[in-house]
Amino acid sequence: MALIRAGERELPDVEEDWRRLLIGLTPDWPEGEAWSLVVDDWTRPALLQPPVKQPSDVQDYKNRVITPDALDMLVTAKNHDVKQGRMVHAREEDWLFALVTLQTYEGFLGAGNYGISRMNGGFASRMSLGVRPLGGVSAAFRRDVRRLVATAAGEPDRRSGLPLLWLPPWDGTESLSFGALDPLYVDICRRVRLVRDGERLTARTAGSKAARVAAAELKGRTGDPWAPIKGDGSASVTPTAAGFGYRQITRLLDPEETHRPVLAQPAEDDDREGLGLVATALVRGQGKTEGWHRRAIAFSRSTGTRWKQEFLDQMGRIAKRRAEDAGKAKGALRRALFSLMQGGPDQIRLDDVSSERKAGPWTGRFDVEVDRIFFDDSFWAEVDEEDGAHRQPWRKRLRDIACEVFDEAAEAAPRTDVRRTRARVRARRLLDGQLYRFVEEMNGQ
Repeated sequence: MALIRAGERELPDVEEDWRRLLIGLTPDWPEGEAWSLVVDDWTRPALLQPPVKQPSDVQDYKNRVITPDALDMLVTAKNHDVKQGRMVHAREEDWLFALVTLQTYEGFLGAGNYGISRMNGGFASRMSLGVRPLGGVSAAFRRDVRRLVATAAGEPDRRSGLPLLWLPPWDGTESLSFGALDPLYVDICRRVRLVRDGERLTARTAGSKAARVAAAELKGRTGDPWAPIKGDGSASVTPTAAGFGYRQITRLLDPEETHRPVLAQPAEDDDREGLGLVATALVRGQGKTEGWHRRAIAFSRSTGTRWKQEFLDQMGRIAKRRAEDAGKAKGALRRALFSLMQGGPDQIRLDDVSSERKAGPWTGRFDVEVDRIFFDDSFWAEVDEEDGAHRQPWRKRLRDIACEVFDEAAEAAPRTDVRRTRARVRARRLLDGQLYRFVEEMNGQ
């Protein structure tokens, strides 16, 4: 936003130029208050910390937070594996990181604690999807900024909105209008101020009766350049605790299921080597944290007209076919496991809860093994050649994985019952028959 409003396209290389640009984004505070971690006058903004409307509002900030890990969004209420309030010797940058994650990633956490506007609901999670240079955050940052500046070219009328949501005063009773914001606005969601207690920093926080932005009806469709949108356009994509396995990545690549954001589109000035599609999310649950998930799929830039949108679309088509094949092989394995668990009956009960519970770890193991090889060299060969020659070898590999997992499951099963031998033979015969048809049907295509 600072570059766009200054009419510049190149990222600065020296501190003074960065300072000039950022101060230009906050002209009402030429001394840099809006970028300072601590500002004693609470009627002025501090970095990611909105000012009070009037001095008497300071009394609302009754909660004292003495360590940055207690301010951060990671839920540690049970105080078990991750202990509470351990960072008693925190540095200023630790408080900065806590502020960034709290104010730009947090969701709803009880009365008076609203979440950010750039995600699909208070219990959702904010994710990022982008084409990025791999190997370091610096190159990814520069690529993102260059793309956003280029995208904004020719749109000066859209760059007059509020850029930073901690600039206006906030007493917690009113929300900002979404229409009044810059398309690239930096979100905040909580009333918090950092103060100096002697030689250390602490935080003071207050609740709010309204969200910072009135955008609940948008369900995350805020123009976030990192956020994928569901294929039907109804809401932004919310990742789950399952993370970014091959099935989730396939859905993100499928243009019918997901609208990829601007930063997930290849560009003509991208490097020819060392690129990747990167998905990240800190997944939130109701009253808990369900993991930091990251998946980077490395690729080299293709030559010819396929680069740009067509490259990822082709990746999506191949991934979808592979995922469908994996689903069929997994279904065959599941039926064979049910037969094994049920003693090899003539009629398998596919709705049996006990069998489902016993088979679950083994079908999960199948997914893990498939995920490990999903984006291998044969995947990229199939993307380049588009002739389907690699599909039958892929199915054979799925067959081999399914058979290996079944054999491990059968070996681990109790063997005191004489019927177990019969069950194992019948279940394996069922699996072999299904997988034979699964592989050989490619000969007719």
